[in-house]
Amino acid sequence: MKEGKEQSISASSVVGFVESHQNLLLAIFGGIIALVVLFFVLNQYVWGPREETAKNEIFKAQQMFARDSFQVALEGKEDEFMGFLDIIDEYGSTSTGNLACAYAGICYKNLGEYESAIKYLNKFSGDDELVSPSIVGSVGDCYWNMDDAAKAVGYYQKAADLADNDLLTPLYKKRAALAYISLGKKAEAVKLLEGIVSQYPNYSDMNEVLKFLEIAKQN
Repeated sequence: MKEGKEQSISASSVVGFVESHQNLLLAIFGGIIALVVLFFVLNQYVWGPREETAKNEIFKAQQMFARDSFQVALEGKEDEFMGFLDIIDEYGSTSTGNLACAYAGICYKNLGEYESAIKYLNKFSGDDELVSPSIVGSVGDCYWNMDDAAKAVGYYQKAADLADNDLLTPLYKKRAALAYISLGKKAEAVKLLEGIVSQYPNYSDMNEVLKFLEIAKQN
């Protein structure tokens, strides 16, 4: 009987709270509905169309990239098509603008402008198991080409961890090992290279891995 009374009191308290705060609750509920409607409208009439426009605009730059015309891909051609840098400025908030950051970074890397490459590569965000590790690994390549093995090794390790596949993981573990060798940290290099041998026996560059493993084992 006591338990039933407590439940009744609890229910009454809830009803009382709702009644005394009715206007506030209605305002909160109305605000949530308004946000949902706003999101729908923006997605339908602003974000969606902008995304489609960005996809159309980036096509020519991607063609130039495929032809190794990296400078043209970056800058585009006036009155003809937008380059990756223009896409980033105009459509940076879209997924295509995000992708343009990756393209721009790779362009700068291939042009030997490593600081600019790092800037744009680090702007890219994604979780694809092939693209994301490749972008992180490319930052490592930039630092390696700038003779900064200490920074390069961290990005190579991160790229290997992100990849978690038979193609990219051994590749970036191998590059991390080479960076460790250049830093005089041969024990770390041996550990990585032996890991490749045991975990990825069918790796296409196994002969190179074995060669570097012998070098790392030398005193």
